[in-house]
Amino acid sequence: MKLDLDTLRGSALADAGITSPTFDVEEMRRQAHDRPRWMHIGPGNLFRVHIARLAQDIMNSGAEQCGIAAIAPRDPQRLDHGLANHDLLTLGVTSHADGHTDVGAIASISEGLAYRRDDDFCRIAEIACAESLQLITLTITEKGYRLSGYDGSYQNAVIKDLSRDPLSDRMSTAMGLVTALLVRRFYAGATPVALVSCDNFSHNGDKLRTSVLTIAAEWEKRGAIDHRVVEWITEKVAFPISVIDKITPVPSQQVSDRLALMGFEDMAIDPDAEVAGFVNTEPAEYLIIEDRFPNGRPELEKAGVYFTDRDTCDRFERMKVTSCLNPLHTALAIIGVLLRKPTVDEAMKDPGLAGLVHHLGWKEGLPVVSDPGIVDPKEFLREVEDERFPNPFLGDTPSRIATDTSQKIPIRFGETIKSYLAKDSLDLASLRAIPFVFAAWCRYLMGIADDGDPIDLSPDPLLEELKSVVSGVRFGDGDPKVISPILSRADIFGVDLTATPLAGIVEQFFIRLTVGPDAVRSVLDEEFA
Repeated sequence: MKLDLDTLRGSALADAGITSPTFDVEEMRRQAHDRPRWMHIGPGNLFRVHIARLAQDIMNSGAEQCGIAAIAPRDPQRLDHGLANHDLLTLGVTSHADGHTDVGAIASISEGLAYRRDDDFCRIAEIACAESLQLITLTITEKGYRLSGYDGSYQNAVIKDLSRDPLSDRMSTAMGLVTALLVRRFYAGATPVALVSCDNFSHNGDKLRTSVLTIAAEWEKRGAIDHRVVEWITEKVAFPISVIDKITPVPSQQVSDRLALMGFEDMAIDPDAEVAGFVNTEPAEYLIIEDRFPNGRPELEKAGVYFTDRDTCDRFERMKVTSCLNPLHTALAIIGVLLRKPTVDEAMKDPGLAGLVHHLGWKEGLPVVSDPGIVDPKEFLREVEDERFPNPFLGDTPSRIATDTSQKIPIRFGETIKSYLAKDSLDLASLRAIPFVFAAWCRYLMGIADDGDPIDLSPDPLLEELKSVVSGVRFGDGDPKVISPILSRADIFGVDLTATPLAGIVEQFFIRLTVGPDAVRSVLDEEFA
């Protein structure tokens, strides 16, 4: 059995207990081709198993077609192996903490297009100019929105895009691509549209808007477009902020093997692209979107999406990203790598790590949470601690979560630190879990596990620079100020920690963590077990 349209038409999926779409997929694709409503840029795992499934859910309920044209902005290999080889279908595999699994075929993608292919490039431009298009969503990771390097100057790829013609040339960056599509849309009739970032970082829509308008303004300066385009983007294109939450690890070999036993012969994982015809995930999911859609939108609230005001989005985001999930994830990742924990659920079985997560969430994070109203913060935190992180069937790894830690700390921890500094009722010097995590991260940068042997560090744009600060540290050195150049970086921590009482606490933890092998284990248990 293969995952394709022929299998979808037959009874094999139902016989195997796999749910299928209840609408006519091929008719949906014809309608979406002639009257496209939705384009998505970056069709990775989160999009395929969450956003695309939401679209399927509302079409299953009888709503108007909202088939999604999925655009691969870079290498088309992931598009080919994950979607095109399966007639644009995905198996969503939801693993529950109690061991049972739900498997469903997701078929809401109407077209799969690679931006770097000539024929696809023309079709992408055609969709972008369609009057019927209501929204363009993005999942391209936070790095895809950046125009400048750490020195403040434009990245080389951005410089190339700024010299190109947005009406004819292909762009190198995702932001160049998005802005060029808007330029084409303006000259094709200037119908309003919403651009919705579904990437997991603070005020994602604002960052998207800033990057798009920056590129458009540069093109105007160089005479590539006139000022009317910039005015239209400013006034008629909406950039709502959103908050998305669903854990989607890389494809699990365990799930691949299970699907093979069910009779699938095409669910092997591509080792180069880390993609497969399935996506494994957890049952919990949240998507909150600021309700600003000038050309209408699909009725995704019927599938559980919260459309709300900006303030509610902000409060949910702060709850999730700065207090009740993301900082806990990062803490597990850093110390989990040091202790060689293979998966997040295995890390949560460790009394010290579970205690750290509990202390970080309930004692240090929850006091600064502003209740979003749509979700109870305590229930959200309980779900994270009791169900999501301990789920043994996800197979998520600390090393994956530790990727780009320097880029995550300002939001995941920095905002909480700012809240403690801003409120007289909160004592920054009382914090223990947050400074312990910072010290453990500096210890992690040494590239040595708690057992004394080397470890591989996850990719991070500042990795080499930060490693150099601790490269000379040896067990038992006892110099607390060696990490001051890291702690003083407000771009990493949101504030200069050396100007706060927190730096001294971090430094003392670092000394304790570098006494010798097994020091991380000892301090973790002493403080949090």
